[in-house]
Amino acid sequence: MKWNDAWLSNKDCDGDALLDRHYGSDSYIDSGAWLTNHQSGEYEQEEATCKWNYFVKIVAVPGDAYVSDGVWYTAGGTRIGTVIWGAFAIIQQVENDACAGLHGLQYVSPAGAGLGTWQ
Repeated sequence: MKWNDAWLSNKDCDGDALLDRHYGSDSYIDSGAWLTNHQSGEYEQEEATCKWNYFVKIVAVPGDAYVSDGVWYTAGGTRIGTVIWGAFAIIQQVENDACAGLHGLQYVSPAGAGLGTWQ
């Protein structure tokens, strides 16, 4: 996992002896927070070893974004991505698993998949 300081700072920013989340913002929404996660592993299926890997980019949504049917949208109606953890959206998802028939990019947000887009 990798994240920026808006997600979780690596230092105490406000003097309370704790690491800070969304420091300077009332909540994660509109904080510019982001996280990436990369996982990999293997499992057995019908006497074969199946190897898989997964990568995802997750961002805090803008303050004017809205949710409809479990998906975040920009104020202008462009799909950001699936809701995860309330204030966050999945903006890019990559999966590889030959046994499951998955290969490559599974989702990319039409609103932008670059982490800098959301800061």
